[in-house]
Amino acid sequence: MAISPSGINPAVGSKLSPGSPESLTLANWICCSYSYYLGAELLRFDSLIGESVLKHLWHHQDAILCCSLKSVPVFIFANQTGLDMLETTLVALQDITWCLVLTPSCEGRES
Repeated sequence: MAISPSGINPAVGSKLSPGSPESLTLANWICCSYSYYLGAELLRFDSLIGESVLKHLWHHQDAILCCSLKSVPVFIFANQTGLDMLETTLVALQDITWCLVLTPSCEGRES
């Protein structure tokens, strides 16, 4: 919920408001990282300001997943397409492990 646009799920509480500087910074980092590593723009920033960046990320046609780089990576954001791909919700996203996503034979994974 940290950077989902306003009105996506009002029943779920959030530590960060959608228009908060932290959520906007994360959205900008996602776009900059994409551009740096893939050499293409994820979004056109010249026409996007404030929460419109979040809305465009949330509704992007491709799955966008972000994780922390810790000893055990934790998913911290996925747009709606990413959540649909993982068959989860934004609230349950942090409970999904890399093992479950990347390894079909992961211990404890249901077939």
